[in-house]
Amino acid sequence: MRRVLALQHVWDDPPGYLGEMLHEHGITCDVIDITSEAPPDPAAYQAIVVMGGPQHVYLDEQQPYMKREIAMLGRAVEKEIPTLGICLGGQLLARALGGKVYRHRLTELGFFQIPLTQAGQHDPLFASLPGHQLAFHWHEDVFDLPTGAILLASSENAPNQAFRFGPYAYGIQFHIELNAELVKTWLHFPAFAQELIQTLGSENAPEVLEEEWSKHAATYRAHTRIMFENFLRIAELI
Repeated sequence: MRRVLALQHVWDDPPGYLGEMLHEHGITCDVIDITSEAPPDPAAYQAIVVMGGPQHVYLDEQQPYMKREIAMLGRAVEKEIPTLGICLGGQLLARALGGKVYRHRLTELGFFQIPLTQAGQHDPLFASLPGHQLAFHWHEDVFDLPTGAILLASSENAPNQAFRFGPYAYGIQFHIELNAELVKTWLHFPAFAQELIQTLGSENAPEVLEEEWSKHAATYRAHTRIMFENFLRIAELI
């Protein structure tokens, strides 16, 4: 059986569009709440996807599960199990590999074209993308590259947008899991809408981002499908 493990950190960031694609390909996706469930043996899976969340990796003393999760990710990398860390997941993967995670000088929020480096343009994860990936950002923290990691994507707002460590471990600072349901939740759930308004300094921030989603959704989904299916090929799942 083809099985992928998804580590979820918060109710509002499930695998979303990625889960839809796994279902299309007939791949079983085991989603666990890593904040309350013990990390499983990574060797039971052909790939691991680490989702996002509002937690801060550098406050791991206040979040004991993080140490267990980081240790599990380290084992997954050692066993060369294909692993994709998304936003917080990318930060956790960076930390597991010895990279530093810290508060950024700004909150990066919205849709952005993320330029690929020369290495990124030749990496199998980003094959067939047009030199960049259109994705969504909502993060306060960033990571330094772990020693030995290869920088795959970089932008003016955050120089380290994506990296690869070894042949199979990838960390990204942006979100690729959005679908229509998640967009509705992230933009209009009252607490999230208020945070958007405060962060962007506009009462119309949720409506503006919804208009951007309407404008960019087709490209966003196309770029996500290319990249995530590339990851599934790297994992020999399709």
